Amino acid sequence: MLEEKTEPTIIAQAIKQSRSVFIAGHLKPDGDTIGSALALASLLKRLGKFPSVFSKDLIPDYLMFLPGAKDIIIAPKTECSYDLAIILECSDLERMGAIISSNQAKVIINMDHHISAGTFGHVNYVNSKSSSTAELVADVFDALNEKIQTQEAICLYVGVLTDTGKFQQSNTNSNSLRFAARMVDSGVRPVDLYEKVYASMPLSTLKLFGEAFNSLKVECGGKFAYMIVTPEALVNAGAKDSQTEGLINYTLLLPQCVVGALFRQDASGKVKVSFRSKDYFDVNEVAGHFGGGGHKNAAGCSILGSIDDAVKIVVSYLSKKLS
Repeated sequence: MLEEKTEPTIIAQAIKQSRSVFIAGHLKPDGDTIGSALALASLLKRLGKFPSVFSKDLIPDYLMFLPGAKDIIIAPKTECSYDLAIILECSDLERMGAIISSNQAKVIINMDHHISAGTFGHVNYVNSKSSSTAELVADVFDALNEKIQTQEAICLYVGVLTDTGKFQQSNTNSNSLRFAARMVDSGVRPVDLYEKVYASMPLSTLKLFGEAFNSLKVECGGKFAYMIVTPEALVNAGAKDSQTEGLINYTLLLPQCVVGALFRQDASGKVKVSFRSKDYFDVNEVAGHFGGGGHKNAAGCSILGSIDDAVKIVVSYLSKKLS
């Protein structure tokens, strides 16, 4: 078993000593999780390894253009055993959907950039100052002395692009901008990826956004704004839950709004709550109060019960925080 360290060189060592590799990120995967996983898988294939990228949930349509996305295995569980498991952006194996258990991999590597990151791996490479997991994955390329190829750079660029909100969120820093420039030097065309990720929406997504905008409400003297996406709204729009990506950001366009939220019911009966905030307000602490987590300005949690109940609970808590 490997000693618990955070140096990418230890991860590189683990990769060299492995053949079969399991890779997965969190439930409801986003651009950073998928981009990082696909870049890693591409690297491992080049090294003669046998990686398998898993996801319990479907991959959002806007990410299906990424190289290798169609090869991701959608499954609730695998019974296979692996030399190595690389888990991305998960506080624990449950956050990954428990696709594997801890005894199905000889070595588990945990890579994360969230403040709420766990330390469940044999190797825990955690850096909350990094704006994306993609940047941590690039460190592994460097530790292996492997050049990032264009197809891998596309995946990694989408990771940092989406996790910084087009380089507009407060987690954008000089390192993330230098990283993006490095990906451009590796062959990425920013305009192409902007158009694919942000400037193209199917009719069903636009209809869903319309349904959500009709639900927009403000509380706490205008400091808190939220939208609701019900199962009925998804049916009416002919959309999937993954098509809510980016919707929450519109709440913060209201001049007085400090915190925005999106409430949506999942199949298990829980209400998924996503939070966004202006720079000075910490929604990671808010999400943590309800058992979730994330970043200072972008976090989420799950609340058992109806959407109406979840809204009342969150409004009650935020009314004290925002007073």
